[in-house]
Amino acid sequence: MAAPARFLFDTDFGKPEPAVAAAPIEPPRPTIDLDQHLAELVQVEERARAEGYAEGREEGFASGRLDAEARAAERLADAASALVGTARTLLATLDAERLAAETRAVELAVVAARRLATHLIDREPLAEIRALLRECLGPLRKSPHLVVRLDTRDAAALEPEVKRIARETGFDGRIVILGEDDVGRGDCRIEWADGGILRDGDALAAEIDATVARWIEARRAALDITDDAGTPADDHRRTAP
Repeated sequence: MAAPARFLFDTDFGKPEPAVAAAPIEPPRPTIDLDQHLAELVQVEERARAEGYAEGREEGFASGRLDAEARAAERLADAASALVGTARTLLATLDAERLAAETRAVELAVVAARRLATHLIDREPLAEIRALLRECLGPLRKSPHLVVRLDTRDAAALEPEVKRIARETGFDGRIVILGEDDVGRGDCRIEWADGGILRDGDALAAEIDATVARWIEARRAALDITDDAGTPADDHRRTAP
C-alpha cells in the first residue's frame, strides 16, 4: 500500500496555479483520392500543353505573316523598278522612232522640193533671174551700169527680158549680160559699181541641209535622245534629184 503524501506547510494556496500551455491543435490535412489526383494532373498537363501550343502557333503565325509581308513588299519594289525601267526604255524607243519618222518626212519634203525646183529651172531657167532683176533694178536705177552673169545657154534669151524690166523699173543705166560656163543654170551674179548680189543654187541647198541638221539636233535635244537610234545618215540629205 502506498504511503500517503505529506502536507507541506510552505505551500501558498493564494497564488494562482501556473497556466499550462495548451498543445496546438493541428488542422486536418486535406486528402484526395489517388485516381482523382492523377486525373487532375493529366488535365493540368494537357491544359499547359494546349496553352503553350496556342501561344507558339500565334507567335509563328505573326512571324510568318511579317516575313511574308516583307517578301511581298520586296517583290513589289522589284516589280515596280523593272516596270519603270521598261517604261523608260519604251519611251526612249518611241521618241527615237518619232524622231526618225519626223526626220524622214522632212528629208522627203526637201528632196521633193529640190526635184521640183530642178524641173522648174529646166522649164523656166530665167524665172528666178527675172524676179531677182526686178528687185534690184528699182533701187539701183541711178547706177551707171550693171553686169549680169548667168549660164551661157540662157544669156541670149535674157536680153529682151532685161530691157523690158529696165523700162518697167525706170533703170536708166547700161546693162551688160555675160554668159559664163561656171554659173549653174538658174543661177546668176548681178554686179554694180559698189556691190553685187548672187543667186547660187548649191549654196542654197547647203544652207537648207544645215537648217535641217540643226532642226534634227534640236529635236534630239528636246526628246533627250543621246544615241544614234533613228538618226539618218548625212548622205540621205543630199539625194540627187
